[in-house]
Amino acid sequence: MKLVVVGGVAAGASVAARARRLDEFAEIVVFEKSHHVSFANCGLPYHIGEVITDRNRLLLQTPESLRESLDIDVRIATEVVSIDREAKTVTVRELDEGREYTESYDKLALCMGARAVRPPLPGLDLPGIHVLRRISDMDQIKTIVDAAASKTKSGKATGLRAVVVGAGYIGLEMAENLVHRGAKVDVVELADQILPPLDREMSIPVEHHIASRGVNLHLSTAVAAFAVDPAGGLKVELNNNTVLGADLVILSTGVRPRNDLAKAIGLELGERGGITVDTHMRTSDPDIYAAGDVVETPHTVLPGAQLAPLAGPAN
Repeated sequence: MKLVVVGGVAAGASVAARARRLDEFAEIVVFEKSHHVSFANCGLPYHIGEVITDRNRLLLQTPESLRESLDIDVRIATEVVSIDREAKTVTVRELDEGREYTESYDKLALCMGARAVRPPLPGLDLPGIHVLRRISDMDQIKTIVDAAASKTKSGKATGLRAVVVGAGYIGLEMAENLVHRGAKVDVVELADQILPPLDREMSIPVEHHIASRGVNLHLSTAVAAFAVDPAGGLKVELNNNTVLGADLVILSTGVRPRNDLAKAIGLELGERGGITVDTHMRTSDPDIYAAGDVVETPHTVLPGAQLAPLAGPAN
């Protein structure tokens, strides 16, 4: 049996490892678009904040370690660009060399994850505006913070003005770690509370704590546009006519499933764009499975399905 896994971070690496434990003779191939597999994505903000000082601690596995320990063929910097369900093949592009080839499969697992939502705002592509999903994102953000810290005798990034857009889990973790590094932080949230999935009574104590650490909260507020500040850095224009100065902007406005491949081959998708799977993670094609941030799974309590873009379910 030959299993091909598309994506090698949380769900993809877990699928491949579990498949090996179930079948020591299976041929298992993992394609990962980036240069890193099986990294601790929940730890990314904490390396930026230097709570986790050793970058290598985030790299739980490498292509080499997966090959050596589990005999899994991991191919990084390699993107699956199309799937042929009838021929049971995938077309693959090597991003560094540009070479394309096809790979056959008996079973296919789609674990492409999710992409960060980038709201269509004026000035969104200006330098200094970042999302945090992958190791490369983390490295770019940390470089900016480190540069600001290097200019002070204390080693703190006290001159850095950071605006975090979105007060969900990632947004608040980034705010926490930027404060830890000494930055001045503003958090902008469209809802009338931070951590919108929580009950209001649970979010209020967290709001009080955040304010006590010097973070400026802008609730029930949206970003209207980004612009270059002639004095340096960026201007973050809010919908209440407030303008914030920023040297660094972190967008943490949610994620959407990377469903392009699934949509192209006609797999069933849920109302929120995730690939529909059953309780065994099978898609509408019996030879194709899916897991992680890309899927919608049956809710265990409420009717219908849910997106759960969290590391726990993915693993």
